[in-house]
Amino acid sequence: MLNFFCGGQPVKERSSSRVSAPETAAQASFDPGRASWPSRIGIVRRVALLLFVLVLVPMGTTLAMLESGTVIDPVNMLVASLAVALGLLAPISRIGAHFLVLRDLRLLNEFCSQIQQGRYGARFPVGLEGDDEHEMLRLKRNMNWMAHHIETQTKKLHERLDESDLRKRFYEEMSYRDPLTGLYNRRYFDCFVPNALRDPARRQGVFLALLDCDGFKRVNDTHGHQVGDEVLATLGRVIGESVREGVDVGFRFGGDEFGVIFRTVDFSACLGACERIRVRFANSNADGCTVSIGLCAWSPALGHDMPDLVRSCDTCLYQAKGLGGNQVVTNETVSIPPRLSSPAPS
Repeated sequence: MLNFFCGGQPVKERSSSRVSAPETAAQASFDPGRASWPSRIGIVRRVALLLFVLVLVPMGTTLAMLESGTVIDPVNMLVASLAVALGLLAPISRIGAHFLVLRDLRLLNEFCSQIQQGRYGARFPVGLEGDDEHEMLRLKRNMNWMAHHIETQTKKLHERLDESDLRKRFYEEMSYRDPLTGLYNRRYFDCFVPNALRDPARRQGVFLALLDCDGFKRVNDTHGHQVGDEVLATLGRVIGESVREGVDVGFRFGGDEFGVIFRTVDFSACLGACERIRVRFANSNADGCTVSIGLCAWSPALGHDMPDLVRSCDTCLYQAKGLGGNQVVTNETVSIPPRLSSPAPS
């Protein structure tokens, strides 16, 4: 209801503009796959294995061939081996770099990219922790713990922000509510209703009704303020029950003065709602109090603003009071249907 006349972003929709909570592990797109056998050994062992393959194996093969007499000219053999080694230097370097560090660095970089994008559920498949783990496995395990900590703290932060937004909306709503009647107050009327009249999309079909409780001063002076408060609370309840929830807005100006903003182009519907308020309050056993109502339509073609609309309603309200109260007076030149029966004003 609070966002009905708000000129800016509706209060109840603000929290939806915040960045959504981080993805869980099931939602994260990071998938390094199962740990391959190079990932299960440390970098030192990888270097040793690579040296064994690139140095010892060729040397052993050459020596074996020399011993067996397969190679007749060792010089030509060495030259041929050197030429082959130079030709395979680039691909062997790429394969060796990938085998040693590049694969793990690529996975680490992808992992960090997932964290940067807010996908804190990314994890490395490290298995159970052991006593003798190589340095790369420990690094991956520590990064998993880091991602878990960030994910946990971010979820807690979002929960606290959601709670803060709820409290903010609650207190903001309360600042626009009249505690006695539960209707909106004068502050809400002054802050938000003028926005509805300035907005071309909302200014069509606006009616304002001002209400004044007849005989309230007598009840207040005779029976005390507690009984007077009960009368005002009854009138607030009657107004709330007689208008359309979520469409029309009832509010309390102050004292025994109330108002209703109707959002419709149907004058008869507004007049019928005012009559319901008048009759229900008169029949509510409110210590003989009744209500006088002035009803006016918003006229943008005449350049009216909110003060003009309030003055027109005040004029109609004074006419209703002058007629003895318990009346609905309007500035619309239409035939008013027969009034519903109700007790005479006190």
